[in-house]
Amino acid sequence: MTTEKRKGLKEAFAVFFENPSRESLRQLLIDHTGEHDDLDFKSEFELIAPQILAKHIIAMANKSGGVIIFGVKETENGKFESVGLQLDDKTEFSKKIEAYLPDKLIRSVHDVSFNEAEYTKIIGKSFRVVIVEYTPEYIPFLSKKDGEGIKKNLIYIRKNSSSETADYNDLQDIFNRRLETSFSSAREISLTEHFKELKEIYSLLSKNIITTKDIYSFMDTMRILSMSGITESKPNPKYPEEDYDDFVVRMLTLKKSVIESIIKSDKFFR
Repeated sequence: MTTEKRKGLKEAFAVFFENPSRESLRQLLIDHTGEHDDLDFKSEFELIAPQILAKHIIAMANKSGGVIIFGVKETENGKFESVGLQLDDKTEFSKKIEAYLPDKLIRSVHDVSFNEAEYTKIIGKSFRVVIVEYTPEYIPFLSKKDGEGIKKNLIYIRKNSSSETADYNDLQDIFNRRLETSFSSAREISLTEHFKELKEIYSLLSKNIITTKDIYSFMDTMRILSMSGITESKPNPKYPEEDYDDFVVRMLTLKKSVIESIIKSDKFFR
């Protein structure tokens, strides 16, 4: 495959993945060069059992997401032909595979028909497309239940356009991608929240202090009120030993040390 052709394929796939439409699907059907980890073709959805389709979707989600297009047939010479198919109820189609798919796995089903198209080979044909999102913060995905050809306690992943059971190296890669995403998200959220809390703690502490003059004025006022019998002051036994402002300052110091430890962490900058 030439560099220009490979680039065209990637661009067509990216455009369709980000914005599924008749136009972007048409371009993908023109530029594709066969099946890959993130692109799978099926001629008819009746020819593939729901649990096997679910297996392919889970495997794609564990790899990097992808697209499954129904209505494209592999010929004897190994090429792929856009033959189209007869569309049925999309809701019923989805229900058959939902029983196996985990809730956090994001997927969508789109039906597309071409009555007019620049690509003459697809005029009058219909296609069904399943889009599988890549959400590494939730991998690995597993099936909800066992079925013929799928086990709920096995992790599947795409390899060279097929869906296989993950081996040791695959598992290492999956968990590393999950940890990296989780760590990054946790750090960013944590740092933001820490700064927000630091600001709130600062608001509890008065920026200005009472001067000696203010204290004497306050004491004179209290003395006058006391002599007049209007007020009486005595120690509160429930008042903490640590002064309020001292406690707030101590919390400020602790919060600053937490923020500094996050920022100084090597992993924070990865």
